[in-house]
Amino acid sequence: MNVAVLNSTFSDVGPELSDDEHLLFFSSARPGGAGDNDIYVSHRADRKDDFSWEVPERLGTDVNTAAAENMGDYLRGNIYFNRQPLAGTGDLYYAPVTRDGQTLGPAVLIVELSDPVANDVSPTVRFDEREIFFASNRAGSIGLNDIWMSTRRSPNDAWSTPENVGAVNSVFGELTPSLSPDGRILLFDSDRPAGVGGRDIYMSTRTPSGKEAP
Repeated sequence: MNVAVLNSTFSDVGPELSDDEHLLFFSSARPGGAGDNDIYVSHRADRKDDFSWEVPERLGTDVNTAAAENMGDYLRGNIYFNRQPLAGTGDLYYAPVTRDGQTLGPAVLIVELSDPVANDVSPTVRFDEREIFFASNRAGSIGLNDIWMSTRRSPNDAWSTPENVGAVNSVFGELTPSLSPDGRILLFDSDRPAGVGGRDIYMSTRTPSGKEAP
């Protein structure tokens, strides 16, 4: 089912639904943005009506800049995303938003997770905001891009030094990790051999000792 009001003739990607299912955030390359790719939000009054979405609105300059902003995740009133400048490497940010999707101040660089000489993209956060996964080509990666993770004691604490997830990665490229609500299942895409297409979706299940290989 194509939700026509949300789509354009340009690239519209990375949809993330708010906890109450009344807001949908996504990235779009449609004209009129601040940069090559901006984050938009759409509202609906009835969360059971998939046809009640309103025309998307671009988030303000607290989030969108002349760089490209790529939506990652939404959780508990925060959006997590990647900002990719015209020159240089991409970093991870978060920004608080209201229940109606309005920003509450400038986006904050997540310094502990952002490598100054690598691209850090596609953040996904566990339900309690104490664990985050993202893709990066930083030093220590096995392939072109690997899945990395970090933890913290509480949502108010700093993130730990990121660690390579290990078994889920290959010598090829892993991107767009997505964590299940209970934190047990990790989905991601990879261009490793033996897939059906150019990039396929893989699943890894958490075990007491870490992650199973996909």
